[in-house]
Amino acid sequence: MTRRLLGILATVVAFTAIGNAGTAGVAEQLATSQAGNRAALFVTLPMTNGFADATDDLVETQGFVHEALTAVETVRLVDRVQDSDAVLTVIGRGTGYGELIAALQEVNRDVVVTPVLLHERERYIEAMLTVGSCGAAAANAWSESASASCYRKIFIGLGDHNVPQGVPKAARNTWTICANAVARDVQAWVSQNAGRLPLRN
Repeated sequence: MTRRLLGILATVVAFTAIGNAGTAGVAEQLATSQAGNRAALFVTLPMTNGFADATDDLVETQGFVHEALTAVETVRLVDRVQDSDAVLTVIGRGTGYGELIAALQEVNRDVVVTPVLLHERERYIEAMLTVGSCGAAAANAWSESASASCYRKIFIGLGDHNVPQGVPKAARNTWTICANAVARDVQAWVSQNAGRLPLRN
């Protein structure tokens, strides 16, 4: 009798283990499928003749933007441009309308730029989203692209505008707030254009 009960118990344990393994396998496939439905985004710095135009400020800003994008549900970050559906180039950061206008005057006329207003002490981060065959212009807002399939858009994340409720006044107008604003704009753009992006799996 005891031997029979042990046999039944062993069978139940075996079926439970198989069921859990099957559930884990399905969950893993679902997670992979969901990740495959998100746009693959490569975050970089401006490039000139194959070299990154890096400064300490730009590298720090790229880190803030990269961190903010980890919370975005519509994109997955990739480590190589070859694996991406889109490229986000962190162009620069600054303070005040005068600095921003001077920076935007350098941008190529083919790049889409949405005007923004900011006060003289307000911080901003400037980033460019690129989709399509842009060649060297993919990570350079100043270069012209000869390709008709090249799309480039500038996002400007502000430190004092559209700050989520609950953020204390002392925590506003920081580079982190600016980076979060860029990430929200990227999420909105990808959500509206998901059907036009040839997503990589």
